[in-house]
Amino acid sequence: MSDSRAALVAEFFKSQPERWIDGRELANVGGYAGWRTRISDVRRAPFNLHIENRQRRVKASDGRCSYVISEY
Repeated sequence: MSDSRAALVAEFFKSQPERWIDGRELANVGGYAGWRTRISDVRRAPFNLHIENRQRRVKASDGRCSYVISEY
């Protein structure tokens, strides 16, 4: 298989079945600036992976601010 970033992301997803993967973890595999594009790429041919997304808001320990975690 190709060693393109999309191929690396596809292989990573295949090695982690039935597990929600934090987008920050995917950035390490797909590249900081392009990991979302790589996810779009592997949803199409030749990979054709079914990848769902969920987002959840997490409150910081100080309770004043929160952030969103995007998982696939």
